[in-house]
Amino acid sequence: MKKIKKIFYRIKIFTLRVLGYEKPLRVALLKYFSLKYKLFRPHYETMLLESCTEAKKLAYNEVSILELGIAGGNGILSLEKYKKNIENITDVKINIYGLDSGEGMPTSDNKADAIFLTKEGSYKIDKKKIDQKFGTTIIYGMIKNTIDELFKSYPKNIVLIIFDLDYYTSTRDFLEQISKLEKFLMPRVYCYFDDVFNATHWINEFNGENLAIREFNKNSKNLKIGKSLDNVMDFKFPLAKNNLYIMHNFNHPDYNKYIGHDNEENSLSLGNIKTSKLF
Repeated sequence: MKKIKKIFYRIKIFTLRVLGYEKPLRVALLKYFSLKYKLFRPHYETMLLESCTEAKKLAYNEVSILELGIAGGNGILSLEKYKKNIENITDVKINIYGLDSGEGMPTSDNKADAIFLTKEGSYKIDKKKIDQKFGTTIIYGMIKNTIDELFKSYPKNIVLIIFDLDYYTSTRDFLEQISKLEKFLMPRVYCYFDDVFNATHWINEFNGENLAIREFNKNSKNLKIGKSLDNVMDFKFPLAKNNLYIMHNFNHPDYNKYIGHDNEENSLSLGNIKTSKLF
């Protein structure tokens, strides 16, 4: 009897959550597919496409993508899968770099790391298996020690960085040294932070990636990480928009280069009235 009551209680809670879900249920369905099928990552594909599209507008024919924290490697595999089509569509060559300790989550006693959410040693990878599986360049080591190694790889035109480091300290360690890569950064770099939110609401501006971003913006002069307002026009980034930020590289020589729509070329003519395109 107790077991039956538990089942009915779970059904009740699930039903209330579904009825109270403020977004269309297709959004939840899309998220479910991304969790069930690890290589189905529409947010990775669209971020890769949009970043390469911007590079093309700026007349760059080669870009670099970084994934910080590769775990089982599904993110890298997804990027490798999507890059083939996007290279063909945009004529932009895509280089992918993965950075990972190779030993799983490190030891931490920093409360801002929210270590109550992540175990030491979690996400440890099989380096041999990973190296055999990927065509991507993987750099192993603690994140604070691998930026110099990445620098030596000469990652041309970094246009997308996927942060999946979990910890505040790991994210901070990378951001504190990113100025070393400034000459490789595009004018605007898409930054996807995987851990700015979790479903229990235990992550906020005082811990994790959020805190690292806030401190970075306070201390950095020429590089700033910003987030756009949510808007009904924001349809390009399924499953990504709440995790998506842009790093502005204000010192880049092409920062002010025009990449918007030409109003004359992209307008609808209605008699003597011209209406600019919305999309």
